[in-house]
Amino acid sequence: MPYRASAAPQSNTETFFLQHNALQDRESDELGGRSDGLRLRLAVRSSAAPASDDERAAADQRARSKADPIGPWRQRPVGAETWGKSARPSGAGTRRDFASTHTGPKGVIADFEAETRSLREERQRQEEERTAVLHRIATGAVPPLPRRPALESSPRSQGDSDDSDLEDDAVLAQYAARRVQEMHEDAAARRRRTTYGGLEYISPERFVTLTADTMSFTGWKSMLVHLYHSDSYACSLLNTHLELLAQKLVHVKFAALVAEEADASIDMADLPVLLVFRNQKQQEAVVDVTRRLEGAFTFERVEALVNELLGL
Repeated sequence: MPYRASAAPQSNTETFFLQHNALQDRESDELGGRSDGLRLRLAVRSSAAPASDDERAAADQRARSKADPIGPWRQRPVGAETWGKSARPSGAGTRRDFASTHTGPKGVIADFEAETRSLREERQRQEEERTAVLHRIATGAVPPLPRRPALESSPRSQGDSDDSDLEDDAVLAQYAARRVQEMHEDAAARRRRTTYGGLEYISPERFVTLTADTMSFTGWKSMLVHLYHSDSYACSLLNTHLELLAQKLVHVKFAALVAEEADASIDMADLPVLLVFRNQKQQEAVVDVTRRLEGAFTFERVEALVNELLGL
């Protein structure tokens, strides 16, 4: 007969941790007097289908051991009167030293349902606030109109209302007539303003004619004359940019005149030179164009300089 080694008997500690059933530690009042039925239902449910997260959390709350102080129990306060004394009254059997914060599985489930309902209501409230904010952004905040006082039904009040209506009509008629007159004046001023839209290369005789027309012109008029040399690269760049600016500033006269024909004493090193006419008067002769542009003859710099000289 073969020898079989007999298993060593297990101690109470090993039995508690290896064969311990937490349901056996629960009171019958916490399980509603149905500990065997609840244990059977839990066994059937675990064997039939995997439990959900909520079910596992509820089961974990229910299966806490009485020896586990982190379970759903609260430590009773300890003071001078209770120190060293047993918290278990005589004849109470296996009453716990921890007071449960719930009344059992039903209390845990009720608390979970209440928390879920509170979260759902909070999400609904936030969604309503978000919808209201989006509606206000889309439609704009319109202040409520002030309430008009109720009109009296007396004949005197009706007569006063009629008089105010007549006064309002008279004011509106005067305003309309004034606006029509202003529109006619603006149209006439636009017709008197001459448009150019290009850079004109002129002779000395044409320069005299243009300056005479500018001086005798009764309205607002500006003219910019560029004294240039055909062999100067800077003058060629400036003429190119002035041609583009003339198409943009159509109410400003842009002209270019050979510097030697205007004044033979002008040195080529001083070119380009700009003559500025504004408000029927020659304002200045700009000799340091290259210095003002910092040597960079770009369209943006030339446009900024012209706007500064003409006061635009």
